[in-house]
Amino acid sequence: MSERRFILKALMAGGLWAVAAPFDVARAQKSEPPTIAASSDLQPLLSEIAKGFEDETRIKLRIAVGAPRRLYSQIRDDAPFEMFLSADELLAKQLIEAGKTDGQGDVYAIGRLAFYAPSGSPLKADNFLADIRPALRDGRLQRLMIADPEADPYGRLAEEVLRQKQVWDEIQAILEVGDDISQTAQMAVNGAGQGALVAYSQAGQLMTARGGKCMLVSDSLYAPLKERMVLLKNAGDATRRFYRYMLSDKAKGSLKRFGFLLPE
Repeated sequence: MSERRFILKALMAGGLWAVAAPFDVARAQKSEPPTIAASSDLQPLLSEIAKGFEDETRIKLRIAVGAPRRLYSQIRDDAPFEMFLSADELLAKQLIEAGKTDGQGDVYAIGRLAFYAPSGSPLKADNFLADIRPALRDGRLQRLMIADPEADPYGRLAEEVLRQKQVWDEIQAILEVGDDISQTAQMAVNGAGQGALVAYSQAGQLMTARGGKCMLVSDSLYAPLKERMVLLKNAGDATRRFYRYMLSDKAKGSLKRFGFLLPE
């Protein structure tokens, strides 16, 4: 299989899609822009970050977005990504240990979980999910959306929170599980249920599309989600410039505006 076709397969597998510049074989033959793998909680702000980078450097990127574990598996199978922005720090560290990276990488953000109740939902949205158990038992909550805990770290956080609220076993029958946090947010927009546990970075998109309330879940209910980026062994000069750009004040400003915390 040619490298160009391999890149296309990597972008399409598991619901991945290009953000900054859609994959085009004819254009790729001319310029071969580097391909960056990014966890889907970054989807709402990747266009802004990629545009800022392009305006500054005149370098175009292709960005494949998906569940971190699927991207990790593709990198382990030598998909030709040059950089990995992982919402799951453990996966980045496993790539480091496997000798797949150039250096140890950097924590670029701290992800946060949010509870979203769309317009018209009978649920009360608050920072501690106080209404989850009563709504589950009185029938107001008939479907709750979370990301797959096995594939996406925000799904893992959702499970942690629901266990803290002592409803995990009871709520299994009404869970709607998205492949990743991006699909989970899309299900919430499409009206699939009364509530969703999503990435706080998606709050603006959800409120614009559907209204309702999106509340930051108290960090007392889950462990911090450190997000780490790593350069991969085949990273070229353009990707290395993008890596440095992700550490710039401009990129950090975008991360803060979309609800991420910055590492100290």
